[in-house]
Amino acid sequence: MTEKKVNPDILYGMEDRPELKKAVPLAFQHIFAMFAANITVPLMVSALLDLPPSDKTFLIQCALFMAGVGTLIQIRKGKKIGSGLPIVMGTSNAFIATVMSIAGTYGIGAVFASSFVGGLFEMVLGKSLPKLKKVFTPLVSGVVVVTLGVTLIPVAVKQAAGGAGNLGDPTALLLASVVLLTIVFCHRSKNRFVKSASILLGILTGFVLSLFLGILDGGAIKDASFVAMPLPLRYQWRFYPAAIIGMLFMYVATTIETLGDISAITIAGEDREPTEEEKTGGVLADGLSSALAALMNGFPNTSYTQNIGVVNLTGVFSRHVVRIGAYMLLLLAFFPKFSAVLSMIPVPVLGGASIAMFSMVAVSGFSLLGKIPFTSRNSLIIALSLGLGIGLSLVPEALGHLHQDIQLILTSGVVPSAVTAIGLDLFLPAEEEK
Repeated sequence: MTEKKVNPDILYGMEDRPELKKAVPLAFQHIFAMFAANITVPLMVSALLDLPPSDKTFLIQCALFMAGVGTLIQIRKGKKIGSGLPIVMGTSNAFIATVMSIAGTYGIGAVFASSFVGGLFEMVLGKSLPKLKKVFTPLVSGVVVVTLGVTLIPVAVKQAAGGAGNLGDPTALLLASVVLLTIVFCHRSKNRFVKSASILLGILTGFVLSLFLGILDGGAIKDASFVAMPLPLRYQWRFYPAAIIGMLFMYVATTIETLGDISAITIAGEDREPTEEEKTGGVLADGLSSALAALMNGFPNTSYTQNIGVVNLTGVFSRHVVRIGAYMLLLLAFFPKFSAVLSMIPVPVLGGASIAMFSMVAVSGFSLLGKIPFTSRNSLIIALSLGLGIGLSLVPEALGHLHQDIQLILTSGVVPSAVTAIGLDLFLPAEEEK
């Protein structure tokens, strides 16, 4: 069994239960970190299909509800489904292009139908992981984690700089800078709670500054109803082979991403590799959550990389805290006005916090790779994998003449990095390390 070590930077271990007055704000920290990403896909699909405001609110409710359900499934300990690790689940932004393409061509019902099939497919992959042990090695996991962090950093920087169409806005840069500085100063604090809540305090500081600058829009609160219930199967499902195939490719990618996230969080929390049970249970939870999300009018779910960055940065590795956060997400799903308050957080504020979180994810990957001997063979595998994955992600126009589906896969960052790492790891003989 993998030995668990005590990481001196961890303030609350996996089984620690901070008192409620501390656990609740720490749980809110996780919600703030993932909230914007969790509602992005419902908002984009609603805009694409010109859905009425009531449908948009409903889809957001379903996304919040399934984030809570998925997180509770993921943190289950001692069960076959669930990693038992403090991992937050939510709507996967990696599926945005695929979901938008399917929704625009076949309708929202086809999205949920193909996502349901994809979720079941990921569960099959999860069951097969022990047989794929030679494929998903520590080297591959390290490459995937680094790629995840590095390719997400530009997304955070764009948010911090004002978002699409408003890049370089001085107010946005000011907000993001204040958030980052607050996180840094809080992290230096000798007060255990202040240090562990640095992300939350940074976001709250940016939110208050936004209020003083007069850039908050309260229209979302006014339009939202007080109480509403998310119900299953609101849209008629339609099965199309092309939509299903596209989804299956992305579910392979999200399986690799989830394995990377699981490695990142065990490295950050206990300085160890994940066990086979944790990896298998985590991927099974991913697939089950996505299948259930489709039934509940939700989009594909996955482990949230930014929340792993929260664990790494704040030292809060407690499953108890994450469980409270899951219950909060379920609560938000039934009270749209409460959700609307959180939706008011300006994009630059979230971007400032995301820069810190995504960068810490990349650092976790470097930490994982640091445990691997840097022989000429391993160095070549790491170099080519990161070069192709990160390079194509940053310069997607390099593949502009290829079919859209191929572009989607090759510019995702994670897929080309993982495929290259797996292929070279299997192809290059290990004897060369001697």
